[in-house]
Amino acid sequence: MFILYNPFASIFQFDLKPALVRAQLAVQKMAPVWSKQPLKGVFITFHILRTLIILPWLIVRHIPKSARPFPQWSLKLSVINPLARELFVYQTETRSNGMSTVESEHKKAKERHSLANPADAGVYSGVLSPGAVKPTPVGGLWYPAPISRESPTLDDEKVVLHFPGGAFVLAFGQEMYGQAVSSAMSKHLKASRTFFAQYRPAVDDATRFPAALQDLVTFYSYILSLGVKPQNVILSGDSAGGNLVIALLRYLETSVELPLPGGAIVWSPWVHVTPQAGADYETCRNAGSDVLIPSLLQWGAEAYFPKHKRSPEELAYISPLHHPFQTRVPLFIHAGAVEALYAAIEEFAKQMTEIDGNRVKLHATDFATHDLIMSYPGLGMEQEVKNALTDASSFFGL
Repeated sequence: MFILYNPFASIFQFDLKPALVRAQLAVQKMAPVWSKQPLKGVFITFHILRTLIILPWLIVRHIPKSARPFPQWSLKLSVINPLARELFVYQTETRSNGMSTVESEHKKAKERHSLANPADAGVYSGVLSPGAVKPTPVGGLWYPAPISRESPTLDDEKVVLHFPGGAFVLAFGQEMYGQAVSSAMSKHLKASRTFFAQYRPAVDDATRFPAALQDLVTFYSYILSLGVKPQNVILSGDSAGGNLVIALLRYLETSVELPLPGGAIVWSPWVHVTPQAGADYETCRNAGSDVLIPSLLQWGAEAYFPKHKRSPEELAYISPLHHPFQTRVPLFIHAGAVEALYAAIEEFAKQMTEIDGNRVKLHATDFATHDLIMSYPGLGMEQEVKNALTDASSFFGL
C-alpha cells in the first residue's frame, strides 16, 4: 500500500482523515513513495513550483494581524513559519537529510573544519558500549578559527560546543547556522570560540541510538584534548541536539573518564520522544502554527530508537521527560512560549528543578516558536536571543 502526500494539507490545513487514521499513519514504518527515483524527482519539481505559487498567497493572507496565528507575530514570522514547514515536508517525504550539503561545506571551510576521532574505548561505557553501533570520526566547524594547543591564551579560552537539531535524522551543520549560533555566543555569552559539531544522523541500524550520543562524547573529548579547561566549556544544543546534550550530562555524571563542563544550554529540547512521536505532536497546543511537522518527528523516532527492546536505562537517555536526574552542571533551558513542545519542556524543567542539588533555569521567550537560536536571524529576533543569552550568562556567572 502506498501512502500519498497531500500537496495542499500543510498550507491550507485541509484534513480529510479522521484522527484514528492519522494516528495509524503516524506509526506506520514505511518510507514515503516519494523517497525513491523517479518519483523523487517528480516530487521535487512539483514542490518547488508549489512553493513559488503559495509564497505570495502567504504574504497576502497574513497582512492583517487578525489573520496571523498570533496578532503579536510579525508578517515575516507568519510567512516564514509555514515555509519552513514546507521545507520539512520536502525533506521528510523525499528522505533528504542534508548531510551531503554539510560534508560539502566542511570541505570548503578548510582549516576551520576539524575531525574528531573516537576517544579511548573506556570512555564509551554502559549504554554507549560499542556493539552494533560503534564510535566513528565526526566533524565540525570552528568559529572564528581553530584553537591552537600552543596558544598563550589557552587557559582563558571559553568554548561553546554546539550540537544542531534535526529530529535525529536531519543534518544542520551548515555555515549559515553555525554563523548564527557563533555570533550570538560571542556577543552575549562571552565565548571566545564556538565549535559547531555535526553528529551522525540516524539513517540505518549502525546510526541508531546510541550513535549520536557516542558522537557527543567524541566531540567533548576532542575539545578537552586541545587543552581547553572543562570549566570553560559550555555545552549547547537545539531541539534534538538539546535532547542529546541532556543525555550527555546524564552520561557524564556516571563517567569516571571525563570531567564535567562549566554549564549547558538547551534550546527547545525534544524531551518527550516516543515510538508514536507524530501522533503525540498532533495533540500539542500550537502544533498547527509551530514550525515542526508530525511526520518529521515520526521519522526521527523510528530511525533513532534501537531495534531491540529498550531497557529503562536506554529510555531515560532517549526521552528525558519523567526521567529527571541529578547533575552538578548548571542547566539553562530555553523555550518558545508558543512552541508546541513548550508544555513538555516546562514539565521537564520542573522535574529537574525538584532534584536536590540541581541548578536549573527555564527562560521562555514570549510568542517565540521552536528553536530560536537557529532561526533568529531570518525572523528578526536578535533582541530575543540577546535577552536569553544575557540571562544565561548571568545564570552561569560569566
